[in-house]
Amino acid sequence: MRFPGLDHYLRAASLEPRRAAAVLRSVFAVMFLGQMLTALVIAIVVRLISHLDTHPSPLLGWVLVGLTGLELPLGLLLAGLAGRGRDRRRALSASLLGAVVLSTPAWFAALALATGQGGPPVVVLWALLALYYGVGVGGVGRLAARAAQGPPVAAS
Repeated sequence: MRFPGLDHYLRAASLEPRRAAAVLRSVFAVMFLGQMLTALVIAIVVRLISHLDTHPSPLLGWVLVGLTGLELPLGLLLAGLAGRGRDRRRALSASLLGAVVLSTPAWFAALALATGQGGPPVVVLWALLALYYGVGVGGVGRLAARAAQGPPVAAS
């Protein structure tokens, strides 16, 4: 199965920035949302099969929020390093890397769900996850603008 537009993105002699952005944003969204869905399904399955009588821990909830706070600078740094230059493959790799790192808080939210956390920490976790998605989509747009200026990928 081929990702729509990916061949054109990689091999077109002339690439419009908006087309590059559409492909990279789609790749980012699929990876980000795939991580979120996987984490959510696993959390629900764990919650259903564990039959644990859990009690929310404010400490655990805020620790998860703190860990989530570390993901944004890490994701931006790694994606920025991976996406240097005007290489279309590097921009694609940076988009995927950014999506994986910036969606990591979905796993923290899944842990919160599986352990019965609630209240303000969970709301903050989901708000940060939404913020990270928005920041990632914006960053991918900047990567696409640079990638569109680069040469096409040679056929292998």
